[in-house]
Amino acid sequence: MPTALQTMLRKSTRDDDKPLNILTFPTHERYETGLAKTGHNFYGWQGPNIKTWNPRYAPIPENYDILDGRLLDGQFPLWLDIDLVLSQNKFGQYEIANKVARQLQCPLITLEHTLPTPDLNRSIKAYLTAMKGDLDVFISEYSIEQWGWEKDNPDVEVVHHGIDTVLFSPSDIIDDREDLVCSVVNDWMNRDWCCGFKIWQDATGWPNSDLPLNVWGDTDGLSKSAPSVEALAKEYQRSKIFLNTSLISPVPTVLLEAMSSGCAVVSTDTCMIPEFIKHGENGFLGKTSEELRGYVDLLRRDDSLRKKMGMAARETIVNNFSLDKFVNKWNEVFRKAL
Repeated sequence: MPTALQTMLRKSTRDDDKPLNILTFPTHERYETGLAKTGHNFYGWQGPNIKTWNPRYAPIPENYDILDGRLLDGQFPLWLDIDLVLSQNKFGQYEIANKVARQLQCPLITLEHTLPTPDLNRSIKAYLTAMKGDLDVFISEYSIEQWGWEKDNPDVEVVHHGIDTVLFSPSDIIDDREDLVCSVVNDWMNRDWCCGFKIWQDATGWPNSDLPLNVWGDTDGLSKSAPSVEALAKEYQRSKIFLNTSLISPVPTVLLEAMSSGCAVVSTDTCMIPEFIKHGENGFLGKTSEELRGYVDLLRRDDSLRKKMGMAARETIVNNFSLDKFVNKWNEVFRKAL
């Protein structure tokens, strides 16, 4: 591992135009694909309870290297000087990230993708909330409040998701969509508490559904992952409707991808979702399985309404969740941390 002296010397001679070296942990492949577009060099720490990169969800970017966890602390190349450490999970990543950042005397950024679970007791939540970096990033304003932080804290930043609106776009043949109701979730049955499998099951009638379901994600007994991100994009393109039943995900990436692809969306009315889906304008929101099913049936009956909703959904993503905004905001965060 580089020494603190090496890191400080690099800081003193750093060329602001050169890419930074950022230590992080493989967490969400498509999110980190967007991070890599900032142009910096990312190094994915490996070790116990740390996942590796799954290329089925996205190919590894050229500027993202997965380190060799078998080498433990020796997994850093000898020539590597780290400018920043980015922790993306309080469970397993933070302690390592904090330790390395202190050893190297470089800034620590924490990124929180999730919300505290409903059964989290107050003392554990307070313990997790205390896991702070020099700069703390959330994916939504809603997330800040749920973790008990203050929005006006100068060390807190919000970076909304960035969607590749070229990859996730409507087909060139606008009307070439099948009568399919698409959903995308990994390990859905075991993650019912946060992803709403039971609500989806009640709304669709699965396994004896009368709806033309198009389900993707690694869930035993239900569905498999798309073989590539490009293949998943095509599934969005050919589906008329996207049904999201998440319960405590602040901003489901797959929902944004489906909207960017021009699907008409029906979603649970939770977390930050009502902030960007306006009911009856660019999608439909429901609180019960009966309401969700009713909106799915309405869109299947009214093709004109379905197309209107799909175009409005696409416009929402282009205007508010572009990849350019995401990249620019992360570069601002990196500069601020330094």
